[in-house]
Amino acid sequence: MAASTSPSNAPTAVAPAASPDNAPQPLTPDQLHTAATAMTAEPGAAPVLSPPGAPQIAAPAETATAWQTNKKVLALWTNNSDRNGYAYIDGVGWKRLATNSDSVHEALLTLASSGRLAGSISYPEAADGLIHEIYLW
Repeated sequence: MAASTSPSNAPTAVAPAASPDNAPQPLTPDQLHTAATAMTAEPGAAPVLSPPGAPQIAAPAETATAWQTNKKVLALWTNNSDRNGYAYIDGVGWKRLATNSDSVHEALLTLASSGRLAGSISYPEAADGLIHEIYLW
């Protein structure tokens, strides 16, 4: 069988050979560099996938102040950027959490996480499309 060639110049990480006792082995500096550069996310990037079994996203409402009530949080997403957390709201889609301060962002992420575990949340739609407050019962 002939080896295939690929036009891609992308580096590939190769794990070191397994030890006799199958213990984890440290990565070489080249492997660490490859892993670190391959996983870098753009600051402010938004999630691109929907959680498994999520329904189709509803069209955004064009109203002054609408409330989303009794909504389930199906998933949470964040990356290594500051204040870049999102919640996937059932029937709404991905909604970014407020970014005005670290403490507000962490509090909203905690409430969204609790809502995911406990049941439903309610929140008002903001003009900027972010979630600025969460009511959790």
